[in-house]
Amino acid sequence: MTRRILGMVLAIVLAVLGTASVLFYVNRTRNSVADGQTAVTVLVATQRIAAGTSGAALRSRTLFQEVVMPAGSLPDDTLTSLPAELDDLVLTHDVQPRQLLLKGMFDAPTTLSGGIAVPDKMMAVSLKLAVEEEVGGFVRPGSQIAVFGTFELIDEAFKKATGQENHGTRLLLPRVEVLAVGAYGEDGVTSAQQRDSEAEATGKVTLLVTVAVTQADAEKLIHAVRGAELYLALLTDSSEVRPAVGVDNRTLLR
Repeated sequence: MTRRILGMVLAIVLAVLGTASVLFYVNRTRNSVADGQTAVTVLVATQRIAAGTSGAALRSRTLFQEVVMPAGSLPDDTLTSLPAELDDLVLTHDVQPRQLLLKGMFDAPTTLSGGIAVPDKMMAVSLKLAVEEEVGGFVRPGSQIAVFGTFELIDEAFKKATGQENHGTRLLLPRVEVLAVGAYGEDGVTSAQQRDSEAEATGKVTLLVTVAVTQADAEKLIHAVRGAELYLALLTDSSEVRPAVGVDNRTLLR
């Protein structure tokens, strides 16, 4: 009996010491993240959050968590809480997991933009593409891309000689900006977030890529969507892209 009582007392003592150690560590972390720096509690995303998600939805769905970080390493508009003034505003771009939430990420939704920040005097157009047609899924909001199109050509001589239609591939748009990737579904989940389950179910993933274009480019793009197969290329600032005659079945191997 005495041994059992001693064991219980020892367990209680260890539990108290463990709790005290955790509290001491948390308190020390909050008060001093690094020598000479002040600790502050900030908000970070717990998962990918789609553009257009409101502040109210962030709070109700618990899409963020509090993390202690050194104040000196944070942007000035880092959110330490989610104020009610952001409830009716929406994220203008997708937020990635573990990314800091900033006040500047939020803006008023509009009928024209639907929460997407469309550049002045431009318009947004969406393309539905298989993942391999959008650079294996590496196209992201903010990317610069070129759009290529493969079209059926009127070439009676080629058809007579081969029994097949001739097809040509041309550069359609040399450089456009990507505004968003994915489409909104139920509860604000995007198709980009569902790609794993879709791939498992169908063996193929398709995504909507929304780009900023002028009216003239929008006309080309919409017309091509209706009658051609489109393919994207991911660009850097130094990528050289210029209109050319392209290739077709006759000239492919020349």
